[in-house]
Amino acid sequence: MRGVVVRGAREVAVEDVADAEIEAATDVLLRVTSTAICGTDLHIYEGRMGDVNGMLIGHEPVGVVEDVGSNVIGVRRGDRVVVPTHICCGFCAECVAGRSALCLTTHPGAAGAAYGYPGMGDYRGCQTELVRIPFADTNCLKLPGEPGDQHEHDFVMLADAFPTGFHATELARVGAGDSVAIFGAGAIGLLAGLSARLHGAGDVYVVDHVPARLDQAGAMGFEPIDFTAADPVEQIRDRLRGQRSGSAYRGEEADFGIACGIDAIGFQARSRVDPDLEDRHWVIRALADLVKPGGSIAIIGVFLDRDHGLPEGPDAHGIIPVPWGTLFKKGISIGLGRDHDLRYNRHLRDLIVAGRATPSVVVTHRLDLEQAADAFRRFDARSDGYVKVVLAP
Repeated sequence: MRGVVVRGAREVAVEDVADAEIEAATDVLLRVTSTAICGTDLHIYEGRMGDVNGMLIGHEPVGVVEDVGSNVIGVRRGDRVVVPTHICCGFCAECVAGRSALCLTTHPGAAGAAYGYPGMGDYRGCQTELVRIPFADTNCLKLPGEPGDQHEHDFVMLADAFPTGFHATELARVGAGDSVAIFGAGAIGLLAGLSARLHGAGDVYVVDHVPARLDQAGAMGFEPIDFTAADPVEQIRDRLRGQRSGSAYRGEEADFGIACGIDAIGFQARSRVDPDLEDRHWVIRALADLVKPGGSIAIIGVFLDRDHGLPEGPDAHGIIPVPWGTLFKKGISIGLGRDHDLRYNRHLRDLIVAGRATPSVVVTHRLDLEQAADAFRRFDARSDGYVKVVLAP
């Protein structure tokens, strides 16, 4: 079968690889009809997660079940399914508690497993024609319709991007009428905005510097904030002051902040001074400044315990200064970590089918699998309007 293989820093190739096979009685084989490229794949592509030469990449598939293990009872050949990025057993303590991204069974000795992801188990990636799905009864979410229908791109977003955006709003405790600021207008940031609307949020601000992403945020009904134009904290505060003018009681000026903040960028945040450079420190400082007393912050962007793209030092080991004094003084709650896909994907599927959510709005390109190398290059450069890419095996 054909698959996208990492061959070095900023180098992937579409190659012939060994066919996926049933390895356990609880497995199924999934014939992939769509598979997306994630921003996390770019961390791997850039060599930031170590040398993974020869690894089959990707963790966002949707497709049709082609073969079924002898102990699988809830899934049959021909079923259309999507599977979560984070592979889970469904019966360990973490899975039972609803924290499937921390499954204790699928990667023994660690918490959490995923397809095509360094340090998260020996599972091959999904940017290919055929994928082995372990613990299929737990991991396969059945879908209506036929491959290639109007929901194909909506459903592939259920593998990771949409649940991740939704998880961000859960961590940030977004509620009806809340103001929300999202740093990062990639697919996750935009789908966090969509999820905030599903929670009934009021104003949603999306901070970035890439014109195509800011345009997409505006088209989705959010307030785009270009952080290269001026301090994004002050840009948002100015808008809040204009809306609240005359409505605040005396002494409430300290409340001119947002209720909920979301970091959808992570360790590769671009510098405010020079976006060609990285600065992983400023986003948490900006959120701590911007969130009002008693508010909440979600950190859904990836942070690494070892960044292989940096020389030895605190940053390379995920040790980043955080303004704890400001956060403590304001009583701000912080939630972070990988999304528990299984907790959300059935609910989000039903919203899609009911016409209440259209996560495919973030998909900008559908390309043949054989075009993967060029797609990675353009996506990594944030060029040509590449926001979310779906590959067709």
